Amino acid sequence: MKTEKKQCGEGVVDRISELPDEIIYIILSFLKVRAAAATSLLSHRWLGLWKHTYHLRFNDTSRSCNIKTEHASWDAETCKNVKLVNSVLKSHQSPFLNLFMIHFYINKSAQSIVAKWLEFVWSRQVKSLDLDLCCVSENNAVVLGDSLGEMKPMKYLQTLYFTNIKVSGEDIALFLKNCPILRKLDITDSSLTSDAHVSGTALMLEDLRISRCNIRESVINIDSALNLSIVVVDAKPEQLWFNNVPRLALANLRIASPRYRMQHFLSAVSCFTSQLQKLLLYLTYPKKLLRKGFPQMPNLKVLIIRESSAYEHGCLLPITSVISACPRLQRFSIVFLENVKYATPGVERCPHQQLNTASFRGSCATNIIKSVTYFSDSCDAFQKTNTCAPLMSKAEVRAHMDHLKQLQVELSDQVLLEFFKFKKRIR
Repeated sequence: MKTEKKQCGEGVVDRISELPDEIIYIILSFLKVRAAAATSLLSHRWLGLWKHTYHLRFNDTSRSCNIKTEHASWDAETCKNVKLVNSVLKSHQSPFLNLFMIHFYINKSAQSIVAKWLEFVWSRQVKSLDLDLCCVSENNAVVLGDSLGEMKPMKYLQTLYFTNIKVSGEDIALFLKNCPILRKLDITDSSLTSDAHVSGTALMLEDLRISRCNIRESVINIDSALNLSIVVVDAKPEQLWFNNVPRLALANLRIASPRYRMQHFLSAVSCFTSQLQKLLLYLTYPKKLLRKGFPQMPNLKVLIIRESSAYEHGCLLPITSVISACPRLQRFSIVFLENVKYATPGVERCPHQQLNTASFRGSCATNIIKSVTYFSDSCDAFQKTNTCAPLMSKAEVRAHMDHLKQLQVELSDQVLLEFFKFKKRIR
């Protein structure tokens, strides 16, 4: 395509307009939809080029996706975001889309509108579909199954994200059936309304995430997913099952039920403990799992535990039995989740209560256990001669902090400590 060089002011040549249409489509794909559409005002050369962009991102930059918008007065017909999507989809012409993304508040009153948007998706060759409808109220959330309509095969879809939506096991099965090269399925902060079966030797799925979801009594059954290598999933007693997942190397399990015991963990992970290389555990009740009886994981190299309790002297020693079960471990981290986010004026907190993360590295589990034991023993010895309490004087806090810093210097190659940074409360 030949175009005349255009002067964009004294001494300036508009060379972008000389680029082929296909290159301009790619450039416009990096812009927000409104900004891309506005380029039609530049000149006749740019008129309508935005209609061929490969990315359609609709997100509410005002971040109104919160509970304040959860009220009956929200109306899809007057919502500016809904109007924008409807307008763009009527004009857009590209048969190919690398990304179709909706990130703004929608509730079930707009069920039929979401269905029309998905009809547009079915009519395009979409690589990535990302829906975050920002409705935190489960009673008002959009029901995915009621919006799918006559779903057509999506031969190009590789990644799929659902957030703040009601999803059923049947919905998951439908996407797995109609998306033959789907690599990643991510369902977050949603409701799983029926049993989910992720199975089939023909599945290309490599990354499965069903996290922070309300699964109630629904069972998640992962069977014969031969390409699956990453799993991030909520685990409840007798509601999570794995079988024949030969490539699974990374597992991230969120365990919040007070009924969850070691036997539940053993039955859930028994088929892949010998091959796992990285394990992340999010534990609300850590003492029920971090003890003797932890399954042998001969190839595990990274173990990260996030627990809801604050650090206590000696709390790391029982975990050495867990580390022993992973002879090739090279990194062990424990993250303490602090509920208190704000500093209290005039109150000094014990540095141990401010400890956020303790990470230990070594060439094998034996070396890591030595570092953990030395760290715990040193803290215990220091505590015998120095008061350790949640609230302390500035001098006591300084002495404890100096001791922890000295420990980190002594074990510089083996131990890394990170502390909470408390925010000052603004009144």
